[in-house]
Amino acid sequence: MGQDIRELINKALSGDRYSIAKVITLIEYEPYKFKEFFSSYVKEVSSIIIGITGPPGVGKSTLINCLIRELRSQGRSVAVLAIDPSSPISGGALLGDRVRVRCVDEGVFFRSLSTPPNEEMPWKIYLIIDFLSMLNFDYIIIEQPGAGQINTKVSNITDVLIVILQPLLGDDIQMLKAGLTELGDIYVLNKADLPQAELYYTLVKPIIQELKRDDWIPPLVKVSSISCRGIKELVDAIDRFIMYSRSKGLLSKKKLIRKVFEVSDIVLSNLEGVVREVIKEELSSVNKEELTKKPVLALYEEVLGKVLQRICRCLT
Repeated sequence: MGQDIRELINKALSGDRYSIAKVITLIEYEPYKFKEFFSSYVKEVSSIIIGITGPPGVGKSTLINCLIRELRSQGRSVAVLAIDPSSPISGGALLGDRVRVRCVDEGVFFRSLSTPPNEEMPWKIYLIIDFLSMLNFDYIIIEQPGAGQINTKVSNITDVLIVILQPLLGDDIQMLKAGLTELGDIYVLNKADLPQAELYYTLVKPIIQELKRDDWIPPLVKVSSISCRGIKELVDAIDRFIMYSRSKGLLSKKKLIRKVFEVSDIVLSNLEGVVREVIKEELSSVNKEELTKKPVLALYEEVLGKVLQRICRCLT
C-alpha cells in the first residue's frame, strides 16, 4: 500500500468527506490496492446493515429519505449505498445521488454504485461496507433495485431486510403466495394514503404472518413516504428485530454467514470474469467456418482448458 493511499485512508478515517468518497472510488476500480489495509486494520463490522428492496417505482428512495430524517433526529449516523444497474447496451448507469436523497448532513453519507446488468450487486460493495463500518456509521443502508422479486444477495449481507410493497400491485400478492419474497424481516406498505391501501393491507397481512420464522412474525408497517407518516413505527420495528436477533444469537450468526457468502461471491465473480475474457479471446480467434462446424461440447472443453491454464498462471 503506497504512502499516498495510506494518507488518503487516514484522512477518510478522520471524517474528511472528499477522502471517504475518493477511497470508495478507488475500491470500486482498484480494490487490490487495499489488500494490505484490510489485512492490517482488523475490526469487526459493528454497523447495522439494512437492506431495502422492492419492485421498481415502489418508492424505495423516497422511503430512505424519510428513514434518514428519523434516524438523524435520534442522533444516529447513516451511510447509504444505492445500487444502479448499468445499461446492457451503453454500459452506463444513472447514479442518482442528488435526485434520490436530499436529507444530507454531517451524519449522512450517500453513494451510488453501478453494477453490470447481469449482476445483482458488485462484489466490491463488501469492501465498501467494511470500510464504512470502520468510520463508525450506526447504520449502513443498501438500496437494492427490485425486479419483481427479492434479489437474494442482499439478504445474505444484511442484518435486517425490508421489503417494500404498494397498493394495486397484484403481482406482490402472487409473489408472497409463491414464497418469492419470504426472505423479508420487515414489510412496508408504502403509499398507504392511497384509497386502495386499506384493502390491500387486509389482503396481504395474513399472508405475511404465515412467513413466521422461529419466534419472529414479520410486521407489515403502513407508511406514506410523501408525509413520512409511519416512519417512526418502521424504525421501532427495525430496533425490535435487531434486539430479537441479538437475544437469539442470530446477529453474530448472520455476520459469520455474511463472511462466508462474501468470500464465495468474490471468488465466483472473479472466476466468471476470467471465463468471459478467455471465451472472448479464444472464440474470436477461431475461423468462422471452423467455429460453426465444431460441436459445442468440443468447444467447451477447449475453452475450459484455456481457462484452467489462465487460472494456474495467476496462482504461480
